[in-house]
Amino acid sequence: MCGDGANDCGALKAAHAGISLSEAESSVASPFTSKNANISCVPHVIREGRAALVTSFGIFKYMAAYSLTQFVTVMMLYSIESNLTDIEFLYIDLFLITIFAFFFGRIEAYDGPLAKSPPILSLISFSPVLSLISQVGFVILFQCIAFYAVHQTEWFEPYNATAKGEDGSLACYENYALFSVSSLQYIILALIFSKGAPYRKSVLNSWGFFTSLVVLTAFTLYLILGPSEWLIYNFDLKLPPVMSFRVVMIGIGFANFVLACFFEYFIVDYIVFRKLRFMFHNVDKSRRKYVAIERDLAKDTSWPPISSAPIQDPPVNVAWPVPNSPATISKISFGQDNKVMQKSDGIKEVTLDPSSLMLPKQRVDDNVENCCMFQTPEKLDCNLSLSSTFSSQSSRTVNYGLQPNESTMCEVYEAKPDL
Repeated sequence: MCGDGANDCGALKAAHAGISLSEAESSVASPFTSKNANISCVPHVIREGRAALVTSFGIFKYMAAYSLTQFVTVMMLYSIESNLTDIEFLYIDLFLITIFAFFFGRIEAYDGPLAKSPPILSLISFSPVLSLISQVGFVILFQCIAFYAVHQTEWFEPYNATAKGEDGSLACYENYALFSVSSLQYIILALIFSKGAPYRKSVLNSWGFFTSLVVLTAFTLYLILGPSEWLIYNFDLKLPPVMSFRVVMIGIGFANFVLACFFEYFIVDYIVFRKLRFMFHNVDKSRRKYVAIERDLAKDTSWPPISSAPIQDPPVNVAWPVPNSPATISKISFGQDNKVMQKSDGIKEVTLDPSSLMLPKQRVDDNVENCCMFQTPEKLDCNLSLSSTFSSQSSRTVNYGLQPNESTMCEVYEAKPDL
């Protein structure tokens, strides 16, 4: 709802989104106030609102999936009486999660065409729940694969909790495998849940998110493949003796990324959200009453169909409406010699009543050098450059007039011969 007066306050407050077009009484009742007294801000409000909703849902799913991912890692290490080290907890919570969560909400709204359908409006609807459960399922699956793979190697040594010594070292091969895979999974979850078009810009347009994604991914790969002795000591890592197994951990993370992308973008977004979204939706029980009305109108054969084809300009023989405001002539010609006289030659502006103008014969958008686009009538009168040709039968008759107040484009009107 858009309004600019005190009589609009009730509707502005009751609407889903109220926009005040003035800073008077209506701005008190509406959550949004436009600096321009027109409705051009409505698409901007829709874009920002959709982006905020998608961002809120994405951050919620990311934080929930992060908690469950770390819970699975800790529970699997608890089964062998081990755990993640303090530095590993600090790296995950302070660097991976905090940085991604900070830049997650700083991605701007999509500036392209508005999508026809809004995003999911309920957090507990089928699509968000399916997305969260599936990603957590992939996390559990690939952590189990890494935990099983490390036990099948020839150089594997089981962790002995009773022989860890006074230093309380938690270094073991299981810790390395689960920490490596789970660190990659935190990055994957941030990338999966940070969706772009049609509601938000891509992560490539957010320098903070993209930079943190590249830096943290590179550092995590460095920890997995061959960290320095200082990092090995502080992270309390026990690296596998062969490089091939370290590469296998990266391969497991890559497989997790491919499967997560396929399920999230194809199964959840395309199949469930776009194709099956309204198949099992009972519109009669929906709170949006207009959905049922649209369905009934679509089935009503007596109702005219809505065409999706672009509207074309009517032919020249179609009766055009007579303009509602006077037309201002800025350049006129007299006689067959086609002598042009402008305002600079001492000719005053000629204002014609709407009744003295005939129907427009043609558009002159191409003949006007960008002086008609979004110009006020005052500027248009001074900047108009239009060459006019006159009929030989009316040697001293103004032949063309300009109607600047009817639209932002220029229209040519023919003056009646009796002027």
